[in-house]
Amino acid sequence: MIVGIKNIGQGIGKGVTTAASSVASGVGVVVENVSNIASQKKFVSPPDKKGEINELKAALSDPKIDKDPKLKKEVLQKVIAYMTMGIDTSRLFDKMILNVHTKDITQKKMVYQYLINYANTNQDLAILTINTLSRDCRDESPLVRGLALRSLSSLRLPKLVEYLLPLINEGLNDPNSYVRKTAVMSIVKLYRIAPKHIESENYVERLYSTIKDKDVQVSINSIRALNEILENEGGIKITKKMIYYLVNRVQEYNEWQLCEVLEQLLKYTPESNNEVFDMMNLLDEKLQIANSAVVMSITNVFLQFTQTMPKINHKVYTRLRDPLLLLLATAPHELAYSLLQHTKLMITREPSVFSYHFKDFYIKHNEPTYLKELKLETLTLVANEQNVKEIMEELGYYVSLGDNEVSTSCKAIQSLGAIAVSMSIATEASLTYLLDFLEMGVVHILSETFIVLKDILRKYDNDDFCSTYLPAITKHWKSIQDPKALVAFLWILGEYGEIIDSSPYILEHFIDNYTTYHHGVRIEILTAAMKLFFKRPPEMQSMLGRLFEHSIADTSHADAHDRALFYYRLLQTNVNLAREVVLTKKKIVSNFTEEESAEFRDLLFGEFNSLSVLYGKPSERFIIKGAGVLGEEEAEDEDEEEEEEEEQEQEEEEEQEETTNGTPTAHPSQNKQRLLSRGYEYVEEQGNSPTSPIVANQSPALLPNPRLIEKVEYQDCWASSDSVRQVESFKLKQRPPAQTTEQLLRANGFVTFAVRVVSEPFQFYFYGQPRGNEKSYLLIKALMGDDGSVNLELRSDAKSGGDMDNFIQLFKKSFQRYM
Repeated sequence: MIVGIKNIGQGIGKGVTTAASSVASGVGVVVENVSNIASQKKFVSPPDKKGEINELKAALSDPKIDKDPKLKKEVLQKVIAYMTMGIDTSRLFDKMILNVHTKDITQKKMVYQYLINYANTNQDLAILTINTLSRDCRDESPLVRGLALRSLSSLRLPKLVEYLLPLINEGLNDPNSYVRKTAVMSIVKLYRIAPKHIESENYVERLYSTIKDKDVQVSINSIRALNEILENEGGIKITKKMIYYLVNRVQEYNEWQLCEVLEQLLKYTPESNNEVFDMMNLLDEKLQIANSAVVMSITNVFLQFTQTMPKINHKVYTRLRDPLLLLLATAPHELAYSLLQHTKLMITREPSVFSYHFKDFYIKHNEPTYLKELKLETLTLVANEQNVKEIMEELGYYVSLGDNEVSTSCKAIQSLGAIAVSMSIATEASLTYLLDFLEMGVVHILSETFIVLKDILRKYDNDDFCSTYLPAITKHWKSIQDPKALVAFLWILGEYGEIIDSSPYILEHFIDNYTTYHHGVRIEILTAAMKLFFKRPPEMQSMLGRLFEHSIADTSHADAHDRALFYYRLLQTNVNLAREVVLTKKKIVSNFTEEESAEFRDLLFGEFNSLSVLYGKPSERFIIKGAGVLGEEEAEDEDEEEEEEEEQEQEEEEEQEETTNGTPTAHPSQNKQRLLSRGYEYVEEQGNSPTSPIVANQSPALLPNPRLIEKVEYQDCWASSDSVRQVESFKLKQRPPAQTTEQLLRANGFVTFAVRVVSEPFQFYFYGQPRGNEKSYLLIKALMGDDGSVNLELRSDAKSGGDMDNFIQLFKKSFQRYM
């Protein structure tokens, strides 16, 4: 479990009152008993014979067992154990509801748990339990009242709303805090099945009033409930008076309750610096709590409150450093990873605050690979003139250490390269380490070193530098096996061939074995040969001829074949022009595109203490807004799937009839498309009604699964002089999230090629393959502004160019819900 990440509902129910604690101790016997059951073969093992469920059914009807509480409890435990193992025990429903009248709190809890699980599939029988549940909601024991109200609201049956409303109202006024807490959460469950009653019963105002409840758990549950009910309005409305009330009770909260209050505090903007200091002083002592969720929440509040005060902000970083490093040193590996990701993000803004404590980021032998690699990335960020020597020694040790994983050694080499590129004073020392790595002769170390050396040469491109280090670099080329490393070495050969004496003869080896290499290596062989041809023509002329003979004849990969033809025709057309193209003067690289921009880091800081920092991208890129609550539709899944299968069969029959009658068949609609590669599911109705702007017999459908297009091929198609171009603009009511945009268009055959959402407007590049013209592509560039404006540029070949208007209509149809 990653602590410190926002997780709706995680804090609810954690800090119960004394009455709630009694519930846990009284009712928790069930959990203990079920755990004990797990160690007994007769309860854990799935039914050995077909009649096992029938035996349970008979046991539930046995008068002798009914009179013996101990035996009765064992039977119920066995039913619950099977249910939690995924075994279908729904046939016992009619017998289980007869046991709802028991006075034993443990048995009652197990029966209620069973009812909640199977109520949706046995709605008529579940209604029979209403009288008992209603009576239990008015029981003398607050434990029974709270348990009954929680169970009744969890049945999720719209038919029971009329019984549930008065019980919730009574629960909100109950003298016991446990019942009031349960009643608050029952309002949220009511909102899921009958949202219209939230307004009619004035529950929103009542929840605002229960924030002032004397019990802190009731207060926190009210905040949670309001945030869920008012989600479309931005959540609970925070006022100065409310914030002061919550903050002044900070000593009463447990850790999870405190996290919820801190989350609400982020929505408040202090009116003065003194107000900021007062709140920070009040929360400062809570940094001593050994709970990462609390520390990260306070960190988020401190950073947000002081972001407009640079001097104070720097001091805040210094104050937060020690608690974070202490947690990092003592936390479990999974939690340490989350903490380190956030710490790393903070270091990008204030590296000097952490640079003295660089040893806290040294890796340990027992740490998992993912944590080791993240620590190595962090070490490069804290390196400065004072500590860079020690850091490089440590990185060199990680590479030379034989028992490290391959990925860890490679990451250490990358870190050395990053230091060499970012700090000119460390370049010479870094190169010394890298050249030593080449002498080690270990394949993966050798390959990674060549890749890193290529980046360093791109940064420090001068004759003295190259003539000093290139001879040593080229000594070990025969040991390279990794395609990426071969590409890096060939780039060095082509770029500095005039300095390396043996460069044409080394390249000759690659030319003679051209067809044995990866296609990426083949492309680099062609480029390196062209560069060397213009630098050392006498030696390269015959070699280049042989290379063109091999590469043009080889059609196993389109990119390499096209590159060979391009170079060959370029030389045929104009040799001097070819020289300018191949040997064009390159700018010295100062910043690599792999480095994150300040704008991107600001986006992540805006979502600090969330999964965005762990994933390294804004939440809009991995969260589908409006997708509902996880598990909300589980009870209806089977019915939906059956309906979908019937509809699909009907569509196939209609399609077959149309085909038989000679009518052109429209692109089949898909009521449900599973995008397994992305890990999400999107449901969209796409009926072909007569009023739809897309008419089947005149709109060219796109293939549902077009051939994957490579970057070079996309660019070539886009720039082709034969392409037909068309532009279009329209407006949406609001811009959908990026992932929703991709899903909507994917359902109609438009596949995402690239996305950029770091700045406005959002940029999308899509492609598709028209049905009946599978050799061509439809390419689309879409600019989507935050005001809902959409600007399209479509390109295709002449054959499909006449259908551009229909493709535009198909594109617009994807956004019908936003029009």
